[in-house]
Amino acid sequence: MGAQLSSQADTKAPRETLRFHPEAKGAQVRLDAQRCTARRNATFHDGIVFSQRPVLPGERVAVRVVWHEGGWCGGLRVGFTRLDPARVSAPSLPPFVCPDLELQSPTWAAMLPEGCALAGDVVCFWVNRRGRLFVRVNSGPRLLLRKGVLMGAPLWAVMDVYGTTKAIKLLGETIREDPGTAPRVARVVLRPHPEPWGEPFIFSYTVSFTSLETPDGQDPSQREGSLVPREC
Repeated sequence: MGAQLSSQADTKAPRETLRFHPEAKGAQVRLDAQRCTARRNATFHDGIVFSQRPVLPGERVAVRVVWHEGGWCGGLRVGFTRLDPARVSAPSLPPFVCPDLELQSPTWAAMLPEGCALAGDVVCFWVNRRGRLFVRVNSGPRLLLRKGVLMGAPLWAVMDVYGTTKAIKLLGETIREDPGTAPRVARVVLRPHPEPWGEPFIFSYTVSFTSLETPDGQDPSQREGSLVPREC
């Protein structure tokens, strides 16, 4: 697809503020002058964007949904990739990160539960050293989106400004959480697809944002979302 994997020599990147890569982006993506805001110009696909530098394990990537457009099914996708965007040929990018880019490269991404990417929502995602992809929306619980991200090489953040998500803004590493809006209940069914680069994880689950306090007084930010396996 006209892209190359990064080498170990690329691992020591400066911890500069995260921005979108200026050239490696989907055909419908338009960036602002600061490369903080990515907007999909038309249709519902061709909205892939990358961070301009690798992201460390545990480092939070925070984006705010600045434009929600009705009439589509599904929204923002987030994840990580071993593709170095500096070596990606933009015209060769597929329309979707899931499953297209995942099938073409060592990329691991997942869609957010329905109702978790509305205008004003802050989406914070990261991968830990065990290769688990987490997300937190506003001040809600930590949700485990998937397992199987291969560690040991540089990883760039990848996002798909897809469907109902029309535009997003990178908030930078200093923005860790945001009170956001009131908790909501969201339900979503995720079905597995062929995964040549790692272990498939989520089949189907229900995510509930019904309370930000727990009976035992535990900090809800330390709790994972409820994962309820079901047949697909």
